[in-house]
Amino acid sequence: MKKTLLIILLLIPFFGFSQTTKPIEAFLGIKFGSSKAEVIAAMKAKGYKLANSNANSETNLEFGIINYGHRETTAFGVKFIDDKAYEAVFIFKADEDPKTIDYYNNLVSDVNDVYGPGKPTKVFRYPYADGDGDELTAIEGGYADFSTHWTSDNKNFVEARITSEMDVILFYDDKALADQAIAKQKDKEKSDM
Repeated sequence: MKKTLLIILLLIPFFGFSQTTKPIEAFLGIKFGSSKAEVIAAMKAKGYKLANSNANSETNLEFGIINYGHRETTAFGVKFIDDKAYEAVFIFKADEDPKTIDYYNNLVSDVNDVYGPGKPTKVFRYPYADGDGDELTAIEGGYADFSTHWTSDNKNFVEARITSEMDVILFYDDKALADQAIAKQKDKEKSDM
């Protein structure tokens, strides 16, 4: 009995360690809140060049094709509010459209390995249903939504989704800064009226 109790006590730290998840504080090793100059320098150090011609753009930087793990993006961009990075957007494309759901599932699996299990969502609208064999047609027609969401204790999140153009998009967001950007946009829309 003592041996069994000792073994259980020795294993508890391993179970606790394996269930922890990494907080969402950065993308590609770049911390949320980094300035444009810091993001440009970090990306340059990784061997990537700025793709958009207007590096003085107030809200966005685009880097074009980059590597995210073992995947190559079709585009990558970073959004800013008051010169603080709050969102990174990675856009991927499967080699062939019929492979899009598998590509998405593999990406979700890789992100699960980093942040723990995400919350998957599949929504189908009539006349389509999950498992009917027409999932791709449903996605292309806007009749199905596939997404997975990861949220850390600090409310920052990562979201993966498939678009009707059969792109797989991965977002990294700093919740507090994203809320500031939304509020600023709403204030601008009100003032434009």
